[in-house]
Amino acid sequence: MNPDMKSILLISVMSFAVGCGSSEGNGPDVDAGLTPDAAVRRAPEIGTGDGTPASITLTEIAGPAARLQQPRDLEFNPMRPDELWVVNYRDDSVTIIHDASKDSRTTEYRKDGYALHFMAEVTAISFGQNETTARVGKPGTFGTCGESRNHYDNMAAPNDFMGPALWSSDPTIFAKLDPMGLGSHLDMLHYAPNCMGIAHETANKYWVFAGLSKSIMMFDFGLDDGIGNDNHSDGKARQYAAGAVGYVANTPSHLVFDPSDSMLYIADTGNHRIARLDTTSGTVGAALNNFERIAEFRRVDGAVIEDVVPAGGTLDAPSGLELHGDYLYVTDNRTAKITAFTKTGEQVNQVDTGLGPGALGGITFGPDGKVYIVDMLNDRVFRLDP
Repeated sequence: MNPDMKSILLISVMSFAVGCGSSEGNGPDVDAGLTPDAAVRRAPEIGTGDGTPASITLTEIAGPAARLQQPRDLEFNPMRPDELWVVNYRDDSVTIIHDASKDSRTTEYRKDGYALHFMAEVTAISFGQNETTARVGKPGTFGTCGESRNHYDNMAAPNDFMGPALWSSDPTIFAKLDPMGLGSHLDMLHYAPNCMGIAHETANKYWVFAGLSKSIMMFDFGLDDGIGNDNHSDGKARQYAAGAVGYVANTPSHLVFDPSDSMLYIADTGNHRIARLDTTSGTVGAALNNFERIAEFRRVDGAVIEDVVPAGGTLDAPSGLELHGDYLYVTDNRTAKITAFTKTGEQVNQVDTGLGPGALGGITFGPDGKVYIVDMLNDRVFRLDP
């Protein structure tokens, strides 16, 4: 080949390479200072490296000194967005982390006056509507449920009279007031012993993972009862998909409700999958055994529940679940990995936290856009810094 032909060929190859790397070509945009892999990585909140524990930093936000006692779940309070609430399974309590995303953070421990029933073996927390009744008079609510069959700290035989409780998140009310001798709870409904997950939908309506019946249940508290009262007569409960989900003891099975299409996503731990319930589907059917005065307790027939991430793939024991942007973030209790999926089940990112089997439970996102997780084995809360 003569020198002129070599020059023409070299220029052509260089022009092709530049064209393929530009925003007008078929390749992705690459921001300055980022590797091509990092620039196109989806769900970068759980890392842009090779997915090993060394590819991320776990920053401890709170530990045993904050009286964390087998923390199961955590969520930021929308009334005070940098206030992180952590529920403790071992002693039915809450650890509140103030200014959680800052180095100046402080912690506060609270246990309600009648936690042995209303927050027994607490497994999950979900913040709800701001509005309360005139009897409460201060805004801010949240729901909890627990892995309990109601034994009052082993002082009585279990009677399964358990389910989600509604609380005030106002700092002058929660675990501070006890006007009736029943603590500071605002409401409670039953029929869901061994409750492993809870998700708020709207008003005082929540969805829960009912472990004992292996079902998904909807509870609507209606109007709250006021502080410490126990009139549940306006409450409603509906049971969906009985037997369709799998309960695993000591492993939370969290839920998340998507208001854009009314789909409920389920960490179905016992069946090793992420499922999705169409909450608008099904027909209200027969009344179920009602052992308290309540407006409604019925079965829903024909509701559509389907796989999003089927068994036999990435997940072994899905536990924590969060919907952030377009992606579902799932913690795996058995593998200690966090995986991000699209809402149709495509895996887009994964990282091994290195915390070991049994550690991971609840997951949430902070006001800083970062992931926060519990370490159930070592009584810690971490922030994930990619």
